[in-house]
Amino acid sequence: MPAVVERILFNILAKDLTTSAAFYRQLANFEQIYTSDWYVVLAVPGHTGFQLGLIDQVSEFAPRHAWGTAAGGYLTLVVDDVFAALERAREMGVEIIETPTSLEYGQTRALIRDPNGVIIDLSTPTEALASRGDVAFAPSPKDTAVDQQQPEENE
Repeated sequence: MPAVVERILFNILAKDLTTSAAFYRQLANFEQIYTSDWYVVLAVPGHTGFQLGLIDQVSEFAPRHAWGTAAGGYLTLVVDDVFAALERAREMGVEIIETPTSLEYGQTRALIRDPNGVIIDLSTPTEALASRGDVAFAPSPKDTAVDQQQPEENE
């Protein structure tokens, strides 16, 4: 019989716990449910089955195999309004990688980078944004990875 998952906890190696915790609290209203000098756990209010852990990157408890720059992954936060979330990120001085783009699979996505270099996908179902009169939706013109040079940039 397979194991039963009781909660999902994704850990980010944090360069600075205080800065990282403040970033996620301000950006997406996470609440801090556990704090120590080397580890912080954040949760979405009312949804404690998914948690975000921030572990001091030099802590003796951080797995040595996880040290270094994160590669091959990103964190998606599905939010009620990607435009409002991106505006909040701008106010916080966060690096904006991609402004909101309507994607073929039904999400409108913006990409930002957290203080630790982790890419965050802020997404809202495009249909949920349809009532906004101030937004025009267009499919993404990109056919390569976000950090790769785009074909139109080669010209």
